Amino acid sequence: MITLFAPMLMGNNGFVPDGASLGQRSVVLGLLLAIYPLGQFVGSPILGALSDRYGRRPVLVVSLLVTVLGYAVIALGIEWRSIVLLGSGCLIGGLAESNIAIAQSAISDMSSPDERPRLFAWTYSSSSLGYIAGPVVGGQMALHLGWSVPFWLMVPLLVATLIWTWFRFAETHAADRQADFSLFAAMTNLSTVFTDESIRRLYLLNFLIYLALFGYFRMVLVYLVDRWDTGVDQTTLIYSGLALISAITSFFIMAPLTRRMGLNRLAITACIAAGAAMIAITVPSQIGSIWITGGLTTMMGTIALAACPTILSNAVSLERQGRVMGNNQAIQVGAESLSAMIGGALAAVTIPLPLIVFGIFLIICGGLLLRDFAA
Repeated sequence: MITLFAPMLMGNNGFVPDGASLGQRSVVLGLLLAIYPLGQFVGSPILGALSDRYGRRPVLVVSLLVTVLGYAVIALGIEWRSIVLLGSGCLIGGLAESNIAIAQSAISDMSSPDERPRLFAWTYSSSSLGYIAGPVVGGQMALHLGWSVPFWLMVPLLVATLIWTWFRFAETHAADRQADFSLFAAMTNLSTVFTDESIRRLYLLNFLIYLALFGYFRMVLVYLVDRWDTGVDQTTLIYSGLALISAITSFFIMAPLTRRMGLNRLAITACIAAGAAMIAITVPSQIGSIWITGGLTTMMGTIALAACPTILSNAVSLERQGRVMGNNQAIQVGAESLSAMIGGALAAVTIPLPLIVFGIFLIICGGLLLRDFAA
């Protein structure tokens, strides 16, 4: 949805008044992109706690069922040119798709601390592979068949995923029938982000890194459209290329670099390098430069995104994985939602500003990591 919403709302396609300014469209886009991660922010601690209580598999299956509904509502919102319905579908989808915390918990259930950097990187590479095929196929469908067609296509794909999960996903965490589940407790469990002295610093650093990197992944598309007037086909193609770089990084680069440099040192280097490259995106005048500056930002950013939850996961016991990973996912999507709103507001001032600000912010994060790990 990120790759399609940018050209869909930045152009005159009936979602906002034709006379709306670029700044107004940027604000609307930022708010719409913020709704989906906002749903994930609310849902992540709940699904994480539910998976600790009832097991990973049943919660994952139900969440996939709700996701099917969310994408159908998004498709209807596009067809009817309804921002309200479109936002509602994003909220439903976000609530259900916070199930990434369950996937991360399942990985933690089955792996040792030494294996987790590679396996956590693979979760991001799976997403990256989706970003390779999704924007290219979805962009062409939107261009030739209409904006809603890619989202209608997601409905049967999600149904197939649901069926596969039902039959093939093996439970990794036995249900604890003696444990009580409280919705209020699940929601307030997020407060441990501030009260758990042993890992709250890691929570904070994860939030800061997520804020900068997800701000980049959203606003680089707006920069492409404004700077080089890219259409939906070119925008989605470039984004797919960057996603391919992310996938290659996850599958082939992350593990050997971790062995060579160590996880902590690699995280510091990745943050600083990604921040510098992000700022450099705004300097060159030729669109081909995006493969160098954006490619380096994406590669280093992918490493940082994989390192963040791995460091946190290694710091807690197996019994706490579901809740801690749920909290971390809530932090991630909270930062994602906030970055969309901040990015939209900064872009309303001048389009390159979000990339510069987020790049500086990421360099600062690398410095904070360096200080903490040195101590």
